[in-house]
Amino acid sequence: MSLDILTRDEVFSAKPKWREPGGSNYLAMYSSVFGGVVTDPALMVMPLDDHVINRGDGIFEYFPVVDGHAYCLESHMTRLKRSAEIISLDLPFDIETIGKITLETVAISGAKRCGVRMFVTRGIGDFGCSPTSPKNSLLYVIVLAKTAEDGYPPRMFTKGATAITAHVPLKPGFYAQVKSTDYLLNALVALEAYRSGADFGIWFDQEGRLAESSTENVAIVSEDGNLKYPPFVHALRGTGIVRAAQLASELMSCGEITGISQTDITQHEVYESSELFLLSSGTVLPIVKFDGRTVGNGKPGPVSHRLSELFKKDMTEGPAEVRTPVGYDR
Repeated sequence: MSLDILTRDEVFSAKPKWREPGGSNYLAMYSSVFGGVVTDPALMVMPLDDHVINRGDGIFEYFPVVDGHAYCLESHMTRLKRSAEIISLDLPFDIETIGKITLETVAISGAKRCGVRMFVTRGIGDFGCSPTSPKNSLLYVIVLAKTAEDGYPPRMFTKGATAITAHVPLKPGFYAQVKSTDYLLNALVALEAYRSGADFGIWFDQEGRLAESSTENVAIVSEDGNLKYPPFVHALRGTGIVRAAQLASELMSCGEITGISQTDITQHEVYESSELFLLSSGTVLPIVKFDGRTVGNGKPGPVSHRLSELFKKDMTEGPAEVRTPVGYDR
């Protein structure tokens, strides 16, 4: 074997073959390593010895931008700060500055509808485990041409999705409270679902109580019309589920549901529910079959449909606290 020794120009050519996967979907990236924004996907790189790569030592957030407004940005900033506090990760900038950097990166991309991922990492250090070797934490912001909702097949919204009970070990409560980049267990839940011919896997705790899916919160509508979702013990405090509970008050006032409650939910209750759906960043995914059993009448239910409508309206006409203008004039 004779390995090629590549030059910088060969690695970072105008259209390198290694960057073809996803390349057209990456619009802009801010890196505090470089101190600015790049719009060439080939330059959207991270140092190999950043502890987020070799130790998973970092946190992240995702939110959609719709009609030039960042959706629920303040909620994501609050959770980012809380995640950093839990794992003793000093933010590279104050939270207001991080928000401004994020919005300006979106503005540079020019995208009015897109997805945004933010990462705060322990920083460049070595390949050891100690979080004390990096001297400074780092911020990366990536703007994606598609929102997370755009990535789901349309049939999930029209015909519904399927799910199974996940048998991958559940995250301890401590980890469930941190939006950590260490998603190995989450990835294995998704893999188990795929191998079982289902779209999603759903976690239950050791007592058989509902927790969450790999990247989504879970809610049900009980037989008596009560919208229920689990406590944030073994489930991340999702911005989508929190906002859904607020928006659902309109459904309760109209008599479309009988109540809204955050409470323990048994597996039996999930089996007997009239509706089961996942929620993530303003996206509602109805589940019509769970563990091979038909949910409700086997079609997306009225509550999931109405919640989806309310989210779409909220993203385009909602109050100022959930719609932050990007500001595209530089």
